Amino acid sequence: MDNDHTIYLCQVNETVSCGACCGLYNLPDVSRNKLETILSSRTKAFASVPRTEDGIFEFHRRHKGPHRLTRPFPGFHHCPFLGLIGTENSRVGCLLHPTADGNGGADYRSLSWYGEQACRTYFCPATHNLPANYQSILVKTIENWYIFGLIVTEYALLNAYFKEVEIRLGRPVSVRDFTENTGAKDALREFAELKNSWPYRRSECPGPCNFFFENGLYPRPDVKRTDPGIHSSSYEKLFRELDSGFSSTKEITAAEHLLDKLFSKTVDAIV
Repeated sequence: MDNDHTIYLCQVNETVSCGACCGLYNLPDVSRNKLETILSSRTKAFASVPRTEDGIFEFHRRHKGPHRLTRPFPGFHHCPFLGLIGTENSRVGCLLHPTADGNGGADYRSLSWYGEQACRTYFCPATHNLPANYQSILVKTIENWYIFGLIVTEYALLNAYFKEVEIRLGRPVSVRDFTENTGAKDALREFAELKNSWPYRRSECPGPCNFFFENGLYPRPDVKRTDPGIHSSSYEKLFRELDSGFSSTKEITAAEHLLDKLFSKTVDAIV
């Protein structure tokens, strides 16, 4: 890890990790139950795979999953070597990694779609676009890989969230604001859950998956308004990053009230 990455966001602890850059959420159904079923099945199947090039390629053929055109982002890979790792198989990780069970320290990532070099050296934009204190807050408050992976790559959304909290507080946030205040911690978790449960997601949105690579292949569109009379909002940045669409003033007002309540809960807990 190079010197710019002071916080390791990929593998945090026994229950928190991120597989987003491997296309973890780039599937038609990304409910937690569905993903856990897929990952658990792969992990069990890979345990009996001979650690040979032929064996690993055969596993890839059998577990490559849905055709790429059924994925939310067809040009974004979904790696079939994502599985569950750790002492209790309680977080997502790479089955080809040298520390994974059964690999005996050998690195088989050269047999993946991206190749060993990319898998070993790539860090998502959040590592350099999200301030270190925000990163620290996330790794100390989010307790499971599913929500962590959905939210951690959303650096624009997170920056907008924390900036709004700071404006209301009148000062920068600290890690202690969230680790020592249960209400603030719970509010941040509720906010992170919006990635999965946002009720105002535009109908054509590809789902909670985030294409965060900086190549402009799938730019996130502006907030969709079906009625030109719908007002602009002070939460416009947040709405955009949540892939929002509104059909009425009543709808966008309800969305504003939802965020207002979350921000009030956060700040009230801190002060």
